[in-house]
Amino acid sequence: MLSAVSVLAIAPLAPLLRDELGLSRAQVGLFLPAVYLGGVLMSLPAGWLTDRLGIRVTLTGGLALTGLMIGAAAQAPTLPLTLSGFFLAGLGFAVINPTTGKAIIERFPPRERGFAMGVKQTGLTLGGVTAALTVPAIGLSRGWRAALTTAAAASLAGAAAALVGFRSRASAAAPAVLDRPRLAEVAPFLARPSFIVLMASGFALSINQSSLLAYFALFARESQGLGVVAAGGLLALAQAGGTAGRIVWGIVSDRAFGGRRRPGLVLNATLSAAMSLLFASGLPMAGPTAACAAVLAGVGAFGWVGLYLALAAEVGGPRYAGLLTGVAVACAWSGVLVGPTLFGGLLETTGGYRWPWLGVALTGLGAAIALSRIPPLVKRPPLER
Repeated sequence: MLSAVSVLAIAPLAPLLRDELGLSRAQVGLFLPAVYLGGVLMSLPAGWLTDRLGIRVTLTGGLALTGLMIGAAAQAPTLPLTLSGFFLAGLGFAVINPTTGKAIIERFPPRERGFAMGVKQTGLTLGGVTAALTVPAIGLSRGWRAALTTAAAASLAGAAAALVGFRSRASAAAPAVLDRPRLAEVAPFLARPSFIVLMASGFALSINQSSLLAYFALFARESQGLGVVAAGGLLALAQAGGTAGRIVWGIVSDRAFGGRRRPGLVLNATLSAAMSLLFASGLPMAGPTAACAAVLAGVGAFGWVGLYLALAAEVGGPRYAGLLTGVAVACAWSGVLVGPTLFGGLLETTGGYRWPWLGVALTGLGAAIALSRIPPLVKRPPLER
């Protein structure tokens, strides 16, 4: 959660950045891709480092690097240097999912992992909620640089917490692996068509997530006439919906679906497509209607991640959990490089939000169809079917 406060603080600050730096709407979409470019390049090495160095050391180092680089970006005098700071922060941010995903696999049996992963994944959305509710007010009173510096301190606090508080506690469900995996051992998994479809779906759904995250506050301000703080509040509601969605989908996959993750992924992708179509329609929304739409959009945009990462880790089992989580994160975060860039480009080209949201809707629908057609990726005991 604390690392997410640092890297996601840029989203609710988008209206201020555009006004104060004279950025185009397409340039506003460069900040998140800069973070996630670093994350994509580091994701597979981060999974390897997690399996080699252990969770505590890797997690602490990554959080510290994230906080320091976001702080440096906040003080950078030019846009290229600011983006460079975000890129370097992404190298540290990349360790979050491999380390915490491996911790879940170590500690929980299969019929509890969906819920546990869902709870763990609420860290991102809760961090987004915290950032959306706090940094706009700081930015209005003290400037966006002060707001971003404050957010950077959160990740440093997370590094201290990981260093002091984390202890290895592998359960009997996941015995220690003495023969550490090698990077080359990922090749057989990449030869499985069903696993490739899962990775491609993570890429597609991440396009939807990052597009909403990067542009929802600006969309609320420009299309719905909200102020900076109110638009940030609507983004916070979307993040809150994503938080609830990650927990609920985890429970549903464990209990209603017998440990299967794919049905929840299909339903979540369908919801994301439906809410994007609503935004594309241009219907005015105010008050409770806007709040409800924001929550449902958040469930669709953010709710899928815990299921996706749990399934990727389960495909690898205890030996390859960190490595395959790194692969899954690299594929998903690659979508962040594409989503805001395409959304912003369409926005600049068409001058309105209809076509960008239609593109997001088609992406979500394509992921839902592809996931519904593949065979199971994990063999489960009869009790879990």
